[in-house]
Amino acid sequence: MASLYDYLDQHVRDMADDDIFVLSAVRTWVFAVRNARCPQAMLRSGFTVRRVGAALLPFLCSMTLIDRYGYGTMRFAAVRYSNVSDDEARILTLFGAAQEGDPRLIRIATSLVSDEMAMQLAGAASKVGAALLPTN
Repeated sequence: MASLYDYLDQHVRDMADDDIFVLSAVRTWVFAVRNARCPQAMLRSGFTVRRVGAALLPFLCSMTLIDRYGYGTMRFAAVRYSNVSDDEARILTLFGAAQEGDPRLIRIATSLVSDEMAMQLAGAASKVGAALLPTN
């Protein structure tokens, strides 16, 4: 089970493929929203190519919940930045816990958004995590 400190200040090139994908999606979502672009349109092809299209809407929901109901202002790096920032590490921990079925998921969600929205965030993140699981 990955913790926040496993991601913090890590070089992107040293991360697992799923983590790189999620980090790129987070940064692309932030870029799209900041620049009045459609995050769904910008992310759709990446999710489709990776064959995790079912995760796109729950991912968008997760990011919107974090944006609207999150605690304070979160900071994100540019799409091609080489290290993981503090807030990015927190979000990677959320999706990592969801992918692993980690019982800490609710606690992690509660640390990111208001108590009223934590269950919704955990539910959406769980759907993203399930879509990222390998199919054998």
